[in-house]
Amino acid sequence: MISKNSIIRAIAVISVLTFTALTVLPGCSFIGQADVSDTTTLADAGYQQCCPICQSVNISGPDAEGYYTCGDCSAKWAQDETKIDVVDPDNGQVITQLSPSAGVRPNTQGSAGGSAGTTRPTTTTTTTTKSVQQQLDEIKDRWGDVIKPTIDADGNITVESVDGTDTGLFGFKYSTRDKCFIIAEDAWQRNFGYNQTYDDTSAAIAITYDTMRVYFTHDGLEWMIQYWKGQYGMVLVGAEIGTYNRPVGSTASSHYDCASDQLKMLQSMDVYRRESSTSSKYTKIFSRSPAYTWWCAGFIPGTLGAGKYNVTAQETAMLRVDSKLTLHSPEMAQAFMQGLREVSKVEYNGASRQVRNINMTEYATVAEYEAATGVSHKFCIEEDGVTVRVCWR
Repeated sequence: MISKNSIIRAIAVISVLTFTALTVLPGCSFIGQADVSDTTTLADAGYQQCCPICQSVNISGPDAEGYYTCGDCSAKWAQDETKIDVVDPDNGQVITQLSPSAGVRPNTQGSAGGSAGTTRPTTTTTTTTKSVQQQLDEIKDRWGDVIKPTIDADGNITVESVDGTDTGLFGFKYSTRDKCFIIAEDAWQRNFGYNQTYDDTSAAIAITYDTMRVYFTHDGLEWMIQYWKGQYGMVLVGAEIGTYNRPVGSTASSHYDCASDQLKMLQSMDVYRRESSTSSKYTKIFSRSPAYTWWCAGFIPGTLGAGKYNVTAQETAMLRVDSKLTLHSPEMAQAFMQGLREVSKVEYNGASRQVRNINMTEYATVAEYEAATGVSHKFCIEEDGVTVRVCWR
């Protein structure tokens, strides 16, 4: 008889392969890649070149090697008419690839706005500017015989559901607001909860990450808030926060149920990548906007180690996640913070399993938390008494 774990693993393999295929297909509108046959000269329409990461016009370049640099967030990138390659400033390795439309914004200051070289040439640089509806129509033209794409109430690209549930495409949607793949609220994964087996086997299907677990008990439930960050499927970089629980004393196993709709929490996160293994500077690569969910996750095209089936613990450690979690009550927030005080390790799930010992530093105020820029593992509670900020690497 086939075991439950074998079934779960098989489904996971199918999901990752499908997710990977959708991400790397040339011209796939899900990730905003440009169609070079349909271009618009943005400078002619009053647009100005900007940093594709923070949208600042305080940029310089291109330099002798063809790279631009942002004077505000220190991002570095090269671009042409079809794509923007954001690179590691130290070694030139591509961190992530973006649509050219990420590198322009309306020129509200006239042609002289920004620093020298920041106005897009009108005769040589072009890019695609397509509405979400136009992208959706292209998806329907390409995939309409197989799936029924649509846009949900939050502006996410997903597929039509036959029963009104939010299942997405193999559990995933594309956020047009955050520009990343996210998890559907009724994804198939929700039926299986959490089990240690998932972390033990993920590396076998090219998902390599760091993870951190926070345990606490509140109102008759044993809670586990789990954090992940790493490389997914050889073509994606991302992070996750999962909220799980089970009745007190119900089991001695590692299994937890996903939080119910009534127990969802407001969650958000910012994901950063360190500029090099010796640098203390980080560049934000994407954010997840606040949403009530049981699984706050985001994935963007990119790699931590190009061409690697499994990246190393040193490479997953290049990511940092700053998050906010709004608990249901002050008492629950205090229980969660007690769990944070007891966190002592970050686990790496690769073939050579590793554990990094850490100390979570608690700050009394948000101001003190934000001022501690050199602290990689920290937390604090906001003035509302229920929202907890967590930073980990």
